[in-house]
Amino acid sequence: GWAHLIMPGGDILAEGKVSFSIESRLLRELGERLVRQPEVALVELIKNAYDADAETCTIAVDPETEISVVDDGRGMTLDRFIRAWMRIGTSSKESQATSFGYGRPITGEKGIGRFAVRYLGRTLELRSVADDPDSDAETGRTELVARFDWTDFDRNEELGSVSVPYVLSEAPLDMETGTSLIIGK
Repeated sequence: GWAHLIMPGGDILAEGKVSFSIESRLLRELGERLVRQPEVALVELIKNAYDADAETCTIAVDPETEISVVDDGRGMTLDRFIRAWMRIGTSSKESQATSFGYGRPITGEKGIGRFAVRYLGRTLELRSVADDPDSDAETGRTELVARFDWTDFDRNEELGSVSVPYVLSEAPLDMETGTSLIIGK
């Protein structure tokens, strides 16, 4: 192999390939560095609702228990949740300049929204209803519920070793699309 070119002479003791590993505390550090203030975190979540073609985005704050950010945008399918929300370090929005429905200029960037959520509280319940004709739902509409406990990410050394439980179910057509973020602790 190419190791002979780098280290001539001597017996090769090991040769192979290795991938980067990522410590899970990186999520907290990124959140603190990218967001810095609660107001900035909320603005990022509002931008996500705007980019999802929401007509309304409602924020409710109970300082003792939770912050909720609820929009009536197009929601997230399971595929979009896995490929966009759960993929760190990339923005799924970079490839499109305008929103799907209203053609709004995309405002969110670099996937900061998920870090904003991490910055605002230690838990998150994400609920998202979306039209998903590729799913097995007879209605063509699904509801995704995922629960995050960010302290799990702080306790584990390897980011990939922390899993987020979710449930995907069929949603009736009279259930409006949109995303609800309930941030606790």
